[in-house]
Amino acid sequence: MEKKIFFFSLAVCISLLAATYRWTDSAHSIGLIKASGGQARHASTFESGNDLYTLIATATVIPPYRGDARIVLEGSPEIDYRIHSSDPVIDLGIRRQPRLRDNVLYDLQPKDRIALWVVMKPPVLDPVCNMAYQKEFTKEHLDGKDYFFCSDGCRTAFKAEPGKYRGGESIRGNYTLAFYDTKTDKAVLRVPLIFKGKGELKDAGEHHH
Repeated sequence: MEKKIFFFSLAVCISLLAATYRWTDSAHSIGLIKASGGQARHASTFESGNDLYTLIATATVIPPYRGDARIVLEGSPEIDYRIHSSDPVIDLGIRRQPRLRDNVLYDLQPKDRIALWVVMKPPVLDPVCNMAYQKEFTKEHLDGKDYFFCSDGCRTAFKAEPGKYRGGESIRGNYTLAFYDTKTDKAVLRVPLIFKGKGELKDAGEHHH
């Protein structure tokens, strides 16, 4: 009995320590995974202009759904992303833990609860035309910041009126973190993500952590 208490206490301490070093929590979504198509409780909003974002996506599997779910971040321009599972530091066998591999959650069963960290790195955009950065873009340094342009035309327009285009180098718009059943290819959960300009979050009705 004493050994069980010791190992349980050790697991709790390690888990608390690990939580201290996890990714910065940018936003949190709560959703339901359903065979008929699940939704998040609310959209998650982010303030544009950051180099990195993190979404903590939690969800409960609603009966009778069971299966494997492929996870995709949808939207344009494409965002580079990585998905990590919140596996316990020490598995005490207290609850089931679906396996995450190559952005697929395997062996989801009714009443399972999942928690994922989605780390997103958005592309830098041409502030004039909003084209995603490519290696042939030219660079302009202004007020301590680098801006990138797809053409001389965009670069000239920016230099003529920089105040008009500042902020355009960061993504804005709507994205979706979608969970698709691997057998039917039907969405079993959709989590809306909204990237807004600085200051726009104050009037937003969406959830921001």
